[in-house]
Amino acid sequence: MAGIKLKIKKPDASTLKSWKFVLVSGVVLALFAMFDSGGIDLGAAAGAGSTECRLEVADQLNVRSQPSAESELLETLPRGAVVDGTRVVTDGFRELSANRWAANQFLTPLPGTSCA
Repeated sequence: MAGIKLKIKKPDASTLKSWKFVLVSGVVLALFAMFDSGGIDLGAAAGAGSTECRLEVADQLNVRSQPSAESELLETLPRGAVVDGTRVVTDGFRELSANRWAANQFLTPLPGTSCA
């Protein structure tokens, strides 16, 4: 290995003006842009972290610690917010995640999701 010399050719002006360079650069830049903007979600592609039930908030909505209007208020979601949820509905409240419940009547499942 001691006697091996690598000779890397420095690109000249004609290389940078070729269609091959333009296409390869375009693909590389497009991939960077998609990863940077979140266009490719590798976690969702693998099924990790997604409940497959996405819901839109129809009106301002309180999120509570238990499926009861008297339980602790954790946060208030604005109209139009999109949240993950589960398929569990108890006493008119849908479980969003562990110890997070919201009134199901104000949640609309998004098309293409499975919330039933």
